[in-house]
Amino acid sequence: MLSFGAPRRRRSDLNVTSLIDVVFILLIFFMISSTFDKPAIVVDLPETSSGEPGERRGTSVSVEADGSIYLDGLETSVAGLEAAIAPLVSADPDVPVSLYCDDSVPFGTVASIVDALKAAGTRHVAIRYEQAR
Repeated sequence: MLSFGAPRRRRSDLNVTSLIDVVFILLIFFMISSTFDKPAIVVDLPETSSGEPGERRGTSVSVEADGSIYLDGLETSVAGLEAAIAPLVSADPDVPVSLYCDDSVPFGTVASIVDALKAAGTRHVAIRYEQAR
């Protein structure tokens, strides 16, 4: 006679070795293909031992050592700066503008940029710097 007992339970193993290999390869792929965020505009700010760093808000104007001018990361000229900042000022007359100038930029260039900002109607222009170490 046949014996009908409880069927033997087989232990089921999940082989994850190949899954770990795939995850490891994906990790290496994303580490190699990822881009690291680096500043597009290189500005060597002047240092000072007085003053306190202010909060960064509003819009920013950056001037590189070669005289290139950027408004919020987009390259412009002094005349283009006045035209580009005018709509921002008309929307909010109290919008703060932070001016980041390289240490080697001549003062005449800085003065012409500040004049263009004032001609556009800005009320608050902050010249940014680094704390001396």
